[in-house]
Amino acid sequence: MIKVVAVDMDGTFLRDDKSYDVARFERVLDVMDNQEMRFVVASGNQYRQLIGHFPSDYQRLTFVAENGANIISHDKTLVAKFQSHEDVVELVTFVEKEFPDTIICLTGESSAYIRSDVDEKEKSYLSPYLPKMDEVDDLLSLPDDAYFKVVLLMAPEDTKSVQDGVNAHFAQGNLYATSSGFGCIDVISKGAHKAWGLQQLLDQWDLTSQNLMAFGDGMNDYEMLNLANYSYAMANAPQVVKEVARFTAPSNNDDGVLSVLEEYLGLE
Repeated sequence: MIKVVAVDMDGTFLRDDKSYDVARFERVLDVMDNQEMRFVVASGNQYRQLIGHFPSDYQRLTFVAENGANIISHDKTLVAKFQSHEDVVELVTFVEKEFPDTIICLTGESSAYIRSDVDEKEKSYLSPYLPKMDEVDDLLSLPDDAYFKVVLLMAPEDTKSVQDGVNAHFAQGNLYATSSGFGCIDVISKGAHKAWGLQQLLDQWDLTSQNLMAFGDGMNDYEMLNLANYSYAMANAPQVVKEVARFTAPSNNDDGVLSVLEEYLGLE
């Protein structure tokens, strides 16, 4: 029996224009609440950004934010897993030397941080995902904050080389680079991915992966889809993601998540 539904946001729950059918979702959520099912937003984005998509409902939801490093349920923090300052400094030093065209953004508990000399176009691209972003002259002089992850932004064709380079450098270390698509890489703590965050919740709720339905479209959803017994790759997902999922949902632009949930809940 499904008791937990976990959804990625960009390319999965949200349409390409970042919208979703609020009325349909709230109808689904009401039925899920009545059946004691939990709706979990599982995203690489920050909690402060994610709740903006659910202004009337976020206190009814659980969030596995920062790719699993920050878990909040009904507006109460359950898990906050931070990277060491030493690892963040090592990462910034490595990327600035080996991939100087890559934009680096630190995502902290209090704010996100980006160098002030980054092009305004790139800052504007990141700002919807990082609603609180401070500009600093030097990332190596780390602001006094605790860091969930580091975001790297590059030309899409450079994603693989940057990801492979970071992972080779930290092969014996504590960090791991995973692509979230669109020329963006999240550098997370090893093991602290969406599936890890969901497992913390399942353990707390005395449930198992047999009770989990998950939807995703990107490589940072891979572990989550592998964990869930009822796993759906979106029709718009790349083939490598579809291969790990058991089922395929209609595309994000066709409200695939809501369509599958409505069918499961008998709302069609």
